[in-house]
Amino acid sequence: MISVIVCTYNRASSLRKTLESLGQMLVPPDLTWELIVVDNNSTDDTRVVVGDFTRTSGLNVRYVFEPKQGLSHARNAGVANSPGEIVAFIDDDVLILQQWLRELARTFAQFDCIGVAGRIIPVWDGVMKPDWLATAGPYFLHGPIPDFDYGDEAKEIRLLPVGANMAFRKSAFEKYGLFRPEMGPGGSLGTLVGDDFDFGQRLLRAGERLVYSPQAVVFHPAVEKRITKGYYLHFYYDLGRMDIRLEGWPSDAVLYFGVPRYMFRMLAQKSRTWLFAFGGRRRFYFKAQVYRLIGQMTEAYILSTLDSQHAQNA
Repeated sequence: MISVIVCTYNRASSLRKTLESLGQMLVPPDLTWELIVVDNNSTDDTRVVVGDFTRTSGLNVRYVFEPKQGLSHARNAGVANSPGEIVAFIDDDVLILQQWLRELARTFAQFDCIGVAGRIIPVWDGVMKPDWLATAGPYFLHGPIPDFDYGDEAKEIRLLPVGANMAFRKSAFEKYGLFRPEMGPGGSLGTLVGDDFDFGQRLLRAGERLVYSPQAVVFHPAVEKRITKGYYLHFYYDLGRMDIRLEGWPSDAVLYFGVPRYMFRMLAQKSRTWLFAFGGRRRFYFKAQVYRLIGQMTEAYILSTLDSQHAQNA
């Protein structure tokens, strides 16, 4: 039994296309699955879209309303309502390759793993790629446009799955907990990234097996409003904050104003590399790395300040 979870918020139009794509999947007769759509407090026609699809598709569809705003709350509500041995997540704006679910199930069976990261292919239909953005090569910036493509061979990975196409055994949540509500879109930390990375990190640290499935493909549209320098820099700043939340810093690091001293040296080095880089794509790549480091320094300062306050109140 596989529970497929689609979390959605005010995307009725794209959700309709995603649901139609799920309805066209080729599923073996011995594979049982259900679809759970988690409405994260939408104010558009989401409920109507799900109702129409439920009546016409002939599929086992459940509608779950989660009033607490935030993607982590929605994902956790999906997990809580899923009876499946495997819980799979996709975004509400992707299109599914017909064999997607079959390949997920096959990968779990073949590798006896706890989690599978499926292939994500970005689709740029009608969206212009700006000259400053590299979508391949050494200056490729991962993130705002989901892209998870590591070849044509299924293999164990030490990479963090991306929420647009990931699946886990239900037992993973029972053993390692749910998604952290403060992380990710709508979370209290106010970051663009986080809860999927954090959960994957927990599994890897515990020595669990994650596997890349190249045939479990979803196509993710390049969202035009994300393709701005400001959005990318904000994303990489948040990514830096998440680095510190997940990894911290060496316990023996010397702190200046609550920030590890070595980060100041790194900031000087990375800033020089950015300022003296030639070529638009190369230059913007290094600028994004500077923003990521600034995010790390900011989060280190915040956490150091909180630790100091707790020590004083103890």
